[in-house]
Amino acid sequence: MKEHISSNRYGVWVDKKKALIVCYPPQSEPEFKEIHSGYEGKVRFKGETTDKVGLFGTTLNRESHDQSRENHQREKFIQSIVSEIKAANAVLILGSGDTRFELQNALQKSKVHHGIWIENRAAGRLDKRALELEMQKHFNLTG
Repeated sequence: MKEHISSNRYGVWVDKKKALIVCYPPQSEPEFKEIHSGYEGKVRFKGETTDKVGLFGTTLNRESHDQSRENHQREKFIQSIVSEIKAANAVLILGSGDTRFELQNALQKSKVHHGIWIENRAAGRLDKRALELEMQKHFNLTG
């Protein structure tokens, strides 16, 4: 079977609330996609400071439930980003915080993305144009 070598290059700016993805196909214009995570942050209610007493005198703490819900949301968000990266040979991940490392780990574990070149760098908030310029500079693309 003949193996198809793709030359799509992807740039991803990611934080815990949204991701901006740019794809540079070989012979066409860059394509942009924006994905929102649905992260709400900590929702506070009046009188939330006390723990509730559950069955057999155990204390029910909301923090563990909230943390697991947040982890599940972030995992779904990372997987939606990974599914948008198709036929890539290079990915540049930009952003701040732990989300960019989680995205890198998810890409490295994915069988579909095995062997692609991945670079992870810290960057402040970027818009579409700034991400496009960063990609052109990094991959020596003509714009």
